[in-house]
Amino acid sequence: MSHHLGEFSTHRRDGDHVTKRLNGRHPAGNRFVTAMTTTGAAGMQCYLHVLRSAHVRLPSCLRLVAAEPLTVRHRWVAGPTLLDAPNETDPATFAAAIAQIGRWVRDLDGTDARIDTNLANFCLEDDQLVLVDVLPPLIPSLRPAPESLFDELFGALCFDTPVILDALVGYALRTLLRTADPSAAQELLPFSYEFPTNIADEGFPAAWFRARRGLAVRAAMGEAAVEEVQDFFALTSVLGFRQLDEAGRRLRIDQVARRIREW
Repeated sequence: MSHHLGEFSTHRRDGDHVTKRLNGRHPAGNRFVTAMTTTGAAGMQCYLHVLRSAHVRLPSCLRLVAAEPLTVRHRWVAGPTLLDAPNETDPATFAAAIAQIGRWVRDLDGTDARIDTNLANFCLEDDQLVLVDVLPPLIPSLRPAPESLFDELFGALCFDTPVILDALVGYALRTLLRTADPSAAQELLPFSYEFPTNIADEGFPAAWFRARRGLAVRAAMGEAAVEEVQDFFALTSVLGFRQLDEAGRRLRIDQVARRIREW
């Protein structure tokens, strides 16, 4: 039996199964986690039902084993995470997996469920994509009102479908651009066109992820330097933004807006 801390949950592996218990280490803080977990056992079961109805592939034998704190158990998925997949599989397989996530995100729009599209939350099992982390559940009707600029950014990234899709495409392109063969990012271009970018929302979260995606697409096409992508992603880092105080966040928003205007 082995234990380790995941990003947002404590994992305990026991043979072919793993148990995951939600902890308070979520980047949005305890207030966010508390809001999502007020759903309780019945709400968590409903959340999983919505995911399955949208044909999101979940680990086999996934079940809720406790509500306080939320705890789930499922069969261990041995495949590489999508974060590691570019080094362990071919670009076409990686690109197809990203496209599948995008379709799941799109199919969940209009429901009371979202998925965390962090690439570390997905595994490839025999080239089949599996969402392996469902904690905390992302339930739009329980979305807390923002109390800070970070709350505004993180809330959009979790719940606003156009922002989620722009972020997904941008992150995925950057992942391939950072490999030994950056030209592999071209495999993602057809899929990026399947999910048109968001142009209606003028809030700063939408602007940031739209710009990230656009710059990464240009780099994949050979029209921008990979180093420029890395610099802009660092400038618009979600975790970096969290570490700033409110005054620093306002300055960062202005700084990013100036950078975008310069393009």
